[in-house]
Amino acid sequence: MNALIGRLTLGIQARLVILVLVTVLPLVGLVSVAMIRAVDSERARIERDVRDRVENLLADVDRQITGVQGELQVLAVSPSLQTDDFAAFDRHMREALKIQGTSIALHDTRAHQLLSTTRPFGEPLPYETNSEMLDRVVETGKAQISDLIIGAVLRRPILTVGVPVFRDGKVAYVLAMGLGPEILSALLNEQNLASGWNAGIFDRNGLIVAHNHDLGRFIGQPAMPPLRTQILKSGEGWFPSITKGGLPVYSAFRRSPISGWTVVIGVPREYVDAPLRRAQWLAFGGGGMAVALSLALAWWMARAIRRPVESLTISARALGSGASAGPPVGGVRELDQIGEALCATAAALEQRARAREQAEAALRASEERFRMLAESLPQLVWTCLPDGRVDYLSRQWLDYTGMSEAEPLDSQRLKQVIHPDDLPATTASWAAAAEGRAPYDLEHRIRAADGTYRWFKTRGTPVTDATGQTIKWFGTCTDIQDIVEARDTLAHSREQLEVMVEERTRELAAANARLRTEIGARELAQAALMQAQKMEAVGQLTGGIAHDFNNLLTAVSGSLELLEARTSDEKSLRLLHTAQRGASRGAKLTQSLLAFARKQHLEPVPADLNSVIAEMSEMLRSSVGPPVDTRQSLASELWPVMIDVNQIESALLNIAINARDAMPQGGTLLIETANVLAGNAELPDEMAGRDCVLVSMRDTGTGMSPEVIEHAFEPFFTTKEIGRGTGLGLSMVFGVVRQSGGAVRIHSRIREGTTVQIYLPRAIETAAFRLGRATQAQLAGGAHILVVDDDPDVGWVTAECLREIGHQVTEARSGGAALTILEQGGPCDLLVMDLAMPGLSGVETVRLARRARPELRALFCTGYADDSTFEDETGGDVLLKKPFGSDALIGAVQRALRRKADRGSGNVVPLRRGEQPQSRR
Repeated sequence: MNALIGRLTLGIQARLVILVLVTVLPLVGLVSVAMIRAVDSERARIERDVRDRVENLLADVDRQITGVQGELQVLAVSPSLQTDDFAAFDRHMREALKIQGTSIALHDTRAHQLLSTTRPFGEPLPYETNSEMLDRVVETGKAQISDLIIGAVLRRPILTVGVPVFRDGKVAYVLAMGLGPEILSALLNEQNLASGWNAGIFDRNGLIVAHNHDLGRFIGQPAMPPLRTQILKSGEGWFPSITKGGLPVYSAFRRSPISGWTVVIGVPREYVDAPLRRAQWLAFGGGGMAVALSLALAWWMARAIRRPVESLTISARALGSGASAGPPVGGVRELDQIGEALCATAAALEQRARAREQAEAALRASEERFRMLAESLPQLVWTCLPDGRVDYLSRQWLDYTGMSEAEPLDSQRLKQVIHPDDLPATTASWAAAAEGRAPYDLEHRIRAADGTYRWFKTRGTPVTDATGQTIKWFGTCTDIQDIVEARDTLAHSREQLEVMVEERTRELAAANARLRTEIGARELAQAALMQAQKMEAVGQLTGGIAHDFNNLLTAVSGSLELLEARTSDEKSLRLLHTAQRGASRGAKLTQSLLAFARKQHLEPVPADLNSVIAEMSEMLRSSVGPPVDTRQSLASELWPVMIDVNQIESALLNIAINARDAMPQGGTLLIETANVLAGNAELPDEMAGRDCVLVSMRDTGTGMSPEVIEHAFEPFFTTKEIGRGTGLGLSMVFGVVRQSGGAVRIHSRIREGTTVQIYLPRAIETAAFRLGRATQAQLAGGAHILVVDDDPDVGWVTAECLREIGHQVTEARSGGAALTILEQGGPCDLLVMDLAMPGLSGVETVRLARRARPELRALFCTGYADDSTFEDETGGDVLLKKPFGSDALIGAVQRALRRKADRGSGNVVPLRRGEQPQSRR
C-alpha cells in the first residue's frame, strides 16, 4: 500500500485521512468481529445444548434396548426352555411382559415361530418373513436389533430385539421381543422440547421409527434426502436441513453403537440465526458513524500540519544539492527536530565519505597480500561468501582444473570438476558445515585438466566478525592420491587375509563336523555290535539249556505215559495226570525260551489262532505285568491257518512286550481276531485276492511318528536307549509273518496308541487236520529198531514206548556202540538217533552205517533249537523235536518206516511238540 500511495504522490491531508481510515476501520472491524463471535459462541452453545439432548435421548433409547436384552437373556436360561417345556416357558414369557405395547416370541434357527405372547399357547403361528435379524443372531451367536419391520402376527410396524438361546455350545433358539414405535415416541415426548423443535429416531435404513409429532403420519417414512445422506454416512453431526413439514432447521444427530439407530433433534433456524442478524445491523450502523466522525477530524488536523512540512521540504532539497540548509520554518515540534537532524546528517555524511575512501584503499592492499600468499602455497586455495558462492580461486586451482580467470565462478561449473560419485557427499557435508558454522573437512576426487581424477582432502574454516556472524570461508584442497592408494592396498591385503582365515576356519569346522559324525557313527556301531553279541550269547545259552531240559522232559513225559498205560487205579491216574500237566508246562516254558532266542525251525501246521492266543494268555499277562490290562475279542468260527505255532507265539509276545514298553504308566492291550474275505479294501496289496485271518494287537501307549513307522521293521532299529532293546523284535515279527505267507501293518499316532495287524492266509482244512488223535492200534507194528541216545533215561523211555506197540528194540548209548551192533549183522529196519552226542554225532553215525547198509532208514531226535543244517546234512530224514510224547514218537516212527530207502526224495516230515499222528484216507 505504501508503494501505491507513493506513486499517487498524496499530500498530508490525504495521508491523514488514510491514516484515520486505517486506524478506525480495524477497530470497527474488531468490534464487529467480536459481536459476530459472540453470536457464534451463542450458536455453538445452542449446538452443544442440542447435541447434549441428543446424547441424553440416545442414552435413554440404549437403556431401553439394553433392558430388553437383559430381560431376554434372563428368559434364555430358563430351565423350562432348556428342557423344551414350552407350556411353562409360555407362562414365563407372559409374566416377563412389563411394558405396554411389547411382545415376546420364540423362534427356531430357521425363523419358525414356536411361541408368541400375541397368541394363546398352542395356536398356530405364521412364518416370520422378516428373518434378517434372526439369521444374524444364529450366525453370530450374539444379541441383534432389527430395523423397522411389519410383525408377522399383528401386521403392524414394530422393532425387535433378539438374543440367542444356547444348548451344548450352539444356538438352538432365538428369543425376540417386539417394541411398538409408540414406546420410543414416549421417550421423545419426555424430553420436554421447546415448541417447534422436532425429534425423531431412525433405523439403519433411514426410516422413521419414532417422532414427537404425529407419529402415525411419519412412521415408516424415509428421512428427507439431505438428512438421510448425513445419518447414513456419519455417526454424528450438525447441519442445516428441512423437516417433512417444510420447516428450515439445524439438525443434530448421533448413531447408537448398540442398535445402529440414529437419534435426530431439529432446532428451527430462526431460533439460532436471529441474534446474528441483530448483531450485524448494530455493527454496521455504529461503525459507519465512527468512520464519518474520524474523517472530519483528520481533515482539519491535516491543514494545520501542511505549512511546516513544506518548509522542511525546501531545506531537504538544499541539502541534496550540497548547499547549506538553513533551519526550516517551525510550528510543529517534531518537524523542527527533523530539520535539526538534517543539518547534523549533512556534516556526518561528509566525514563518512572520507573514511570509506581510506578503508577501500586498505582492503585493496590486504587482498593483494592474500593473493600473493595463496599463490605461493602448493595446495589449491579458495574462498567463498557465507551463502556458498565462490569469490576467489588460486592460480594452482585454475591450472589444475583447466579453468580460466574469465569463466564465471558459478556453482554449476565448480560441481563439474567433482567426481559424480562424490558429489552428493560433498554437497551434504558443505550444507552441514555452513548450517553449523563449523570447519569443513572432506575427502573427494577432483578432475584435472586432462580428465583424470585425483583424491584431495578439502578443508574449510569460517571467518567471523565481532558479532560471531560468518563473513567469509577460507579453504584449501591438498592432494592425497598417494595416501589413498596406500590405504586401499592395505585394505585389500586385510580383506585377502580375512578371506584366507575364513576359508581355513570353514575347513577346520568341516573337518571337526566330519570327525564328530564318524565318532558318533562308530559309537553307534559299537553299541549295536555289543548288543548283537549279547543277544547271540543269550541265544546260545538258551539253546543249550533247552537241549538239556528237553532231554529231561522227554524222559519224564515218556515214563509218565508208560505208567499211565499200565495203571488202572483212579487215584494213581490222577497223580500221573497232574505230573503230566507239569511236564507239559515245562515243555511250553522251553518253547517260550526258544521263541525269545529266535532259534526255532519253521514247522508250519494247520492251527486255530484263537486256541493259540488262549493258550498263551497267561504268558502274555505275566510278560506285560499288572499295570497293563490285557483283553481279548476273538471271532467265532475263525478259519484255520498254516503256521509255526511257536514262531507266531514268539511274534505275538514281542508285540505285547513293545506295547508294554509304550505304556510305562499302564494302559490297555486289546487282542482281536477276525476273518477277512478276499477283495476287502483293507487287505494289504500282497494279500489281495486271498481269504485271510487277521490278528490285531492294539495298545493305548505313546504311539509312533510316521518316521519311526517307516523304519520299524528294519533290523537293529530301536527308539529305546542302549541296553533296553535289541531292535530285532519287530524285524523278527516281519520275517516270521512273511515266511508264513502273510503280511504285517502298523497304524499309529503320537499319544493315541499303536495297532499292529497280522494278516495270515487261510489254510484249507484236510481230512488229516480234522482226524485228531490216532489210536495206537492203527500204529502197531513189528519192526526192528535200534535206539541210540547218550542219555540212558531218554533211551530207555524211547525203547519202552516202541516195545509197547510191538516193535523189536535194541538200545545203544553212543554212535560207536550202534555201529558195532550193526556190524554184527543183526536185523535193523530203523535207526532212532539222538542228533547231538559225544564222539560221533547222530548224522555221522548214520552216514557211516549207510556205507554198509544204504537202505537203512533213520529218525533223528534232538533237544536243540537250531536245526537249520539238518536237511543239508541228512538228505531229508525225519526229525523229531524233544520233548515228545509217545503219540508223537509213534507217528514219527511210522512215517520214517514208510519212507523209501532212496533218501534223495526229500520227503521231510517235520513234527512239532504235541502233533498227533495222522492216518491216510
